[in-house]
Amino acid sequence: MGFIEAIFGASATVIKRIRTAQQLVRNYIAGLVDEVLQERVAENQPASNPTPVTVNIQIDIKNIGIEETDLEKKWSRDGSLKQSDIEKLEELKKQREDKFEQWQKAKTQEVVTEQATNPDTYETSFLNNDKVHILQFQMGQVVLEKRCVCGRPMILQHRNRADGSIFLLSDFFWSCVGYYNNQCRGTQSFQTQDIGLMHKANILELQLSNTELSQSFTRPLIQKTVVRLRQHLREEDKDILCPIHHVPMVLREKDKSNHSNIVLDMFYLQCPHFQCKQIVKLKSLAQIAAFLHRKEERGIL
Repeated sequence: MGFIEAIFGASATVIKRIRTAQQLVRNYIAGLVDEVLQERVAENQPASNPTPVTVNIQIDIKNIGIEETDLEKKWSRDGSLKQSDIEKLEELKKQREDKFEQWQKAKTQEVVTEQATNPDTYETSFLNNDKVHILQFQMGQVVLEKRCVCGRPMILQHRNRADGSIFLLSDFFWSCVGYYNNQCRGTQSFQTQDIGLMHKANILELQLSNTELSQSFTRPLIQKTVVRLRQHLREEDKDILCPIHHVPMVLREKDKSNHSNIVLDMFYLQCPHFQCKQIVKLKSLAQIAAFLHRKEERGIL
């Protein structure tokens, strides 16, 4: 999959070195079909499975997290742990990372199978400065097939624009997940030429330009969006995983004193693990639309 830059967990794929949509569809879909079929034969996998492998692995990761939490709460309460408990905690962390590695492989298989077998439900957007919201739509998701030099997966980030100016494609970059537990600070620039994104079709927000999306977000629509988001408070987002604990993050709302009723500063996703401070802010219209699509199959428009 040499022309794949990255695969997002919610079934979008960054493609590099392409010039036309026809080339993308012809080469990419044909390649996926071949690879998926070869992998199924090699691993003796059934053509379909009523319960995706990724679901069962996520249950295992959550159960590991419950055991971890029990020991961490004991540590917090007592100020120390027995050596056997410390060794158990380290073993649980290793088990979690092993399970996450299994999840990534299974999720990649799941995404490419979906794209290869249902190509008509996907379309291609060529990325430029007027389409940065299409990248923002993917922010916070687990990224597959994109590895840091240290071997860890990477996630999509963009630099802050404190002056509120419009984001550019060059503002985006890849960051190693090792950053979040102080193990690696690797980054890679985001390729900005001959780059496209294959994503689900019929997403209205992605049919507009970044400017058009911003202009369409009128006050009545803002109010309705806030109401809809609040209906999902404390719910999991299965496509946004904590970069440390690999469990789905949960929707929260800031205290009123901290957001001044600005919708792009009100909501965030937080890891539910004991004392974990990892969050993903819903700080763009595209991110809010993406969250609502994942929960309701319709965005903000």
